[in-house]
Amino acid sequence: MGKRNKRTSKKLAARRFNPVKAKLESISECFDQLRHGLPPKQEEYIEGDRITHSYVKSCFLMIIQRAVDINNVIIEFSGQTPPLQKHHSFHALHQNSTIDRETLDFFMKALDYYEKIANPYQELPPSELYDASRELLAYGEAYTSQIEKFFLNLSPT
Repeated sequence: MGKRNKRTSKKLAARRFNPVKAKLESISECFDQLRHGLPPKQEEYIEGDRITHSYVKSCFLMIIQRAVDINNVIIEFSGQTPPLQKHHSFHALHQNSTIDRETLDFFMKALDYYEKIANPYQELPPSELYDASRELLAYGEAYTSQIEKFFLNLSPT
């Protein structure tokens, strides 16, 4: 009888843990951090110190990576192998109608910024990063909404 209860509790725990839900909560925290760390005006950001610039860059990188992680979980969920390149994960979600074209287009552009931030030999002007970060907040909200909608549509009613 003890083994049966252990197996049942493991199954219940597995059902309760939803990797996409956990990753959506994590990306939501990153959006909150970016929202609070990004000055309201571009000029304030440009004139800001290195810590502010580094903080915004870190938030930007974390959000993009979390989105790719979410994409890969969804791709695995559908029985496919996640792609090696980040942009392919967004294309895969667009192809299965999880995200719309506008969201895909933004994230393709955001991945270019991601590469520039991550590559120490490429320079990204603060004004561009500021604008991209503002857009990331808007498109990130659309992205998470579309991901949540995708899973709601999968759930039996």
